[in-house]
Amino acid sequence: MQFYKLLFKMKPMMRKKNNLVIGLTTFNTEMLKISISALSKIREKFILIIHNDNPMTVVEKRLIRKLGYCGDLHIINSNETNGELIAKINIIEAAKKFNPEWLMFCNDDDLLIELEIPNVSKNNFAIIQNAVVLRHRISNLLRVMDCTTDFDIDGEDIELLRPNRGFIGTPIRANVLFGLGKILTGMIEDIKNLNEKLDFYPPINTMLWNFVNIYARHINSEAAPIYMDKINYIKNDIDTSRIKYGVLRRPARNVEEQYQRILSKYNSLLQNLLAANAALRG
Repeated sequence: MQFYKLLFKMKPMMRKKNNLVIGLTTFNTEMLKISISALSKIREKFILIIHNDNPMTVVEKRLIRKLGYCGDLHIINSNETNGELIAKINIIEAAKKFNPEWLMFCNDDDLLIELEIPNVSKNNFAIIQNAVVLRHRISNLLRVMDCTTDFDIDGEDIELLRPNRGFIGTPIRANVLFGLGKILTGMIEDIKNLNEKLDFYPPINTMLWNFVNIYARHINSEAAPIYMDKINYIKNDIDTSRIKYGVLRRPARNVEEQYQRILSKYNSLLQNLLAANAALRG
């Protein structure tokens, strides 16, 4: 299956200023010290939208400024815990008023370190890049929080993920996410019904990445992501608990098989809805 084309090293003349929104979801708001420290070091201009899904805390602008970020900022403090999927949909909806060309998501305990957006074809709906994964040693996290280039890939404590193909850390065309977000609002209950049958935390971000690919190709048969061989994201996998939102973070057994089974069901939901909508228009 063709997932992406290779975009080789970009020359300066190919760079282009873009209207970009970064979406950041959080629940354990103390983790913002990690993500905001990195965002504050990025030179490119962007708009940051933070969705706080913890009704017991309030994220204020002065906190984000204190953590070092001085750029454009929009904060959503939820009155109830909506979950990761709805939080991301809310960010997509909030981003519409800024009319961006690109939208990108970051986890609150990861580090987004690079925002170069090359001038690519309109058919390219996403720019896949590379990521570094931190494991085991907290000292490595402290170093990159201080300097985002201070890491040495050793294949054990610090690994290279090449490419980092997924929803998190990937610039995605905003018009694709706006159209997908509108459809997702009509799928929420069906997705919830599927998730309630799981005994592990649903793979929300893999589901969303699949949805982006399906929807982008639905609206444009020539749509494809493109690959830029460059590190733009650091994933923090140091302190990963077995439990997330009261359930196992991963399936206890047959991990890939169980993930593929639920992802296939998600994909069918979207494909059936798109087909039904096309039939109504026809």
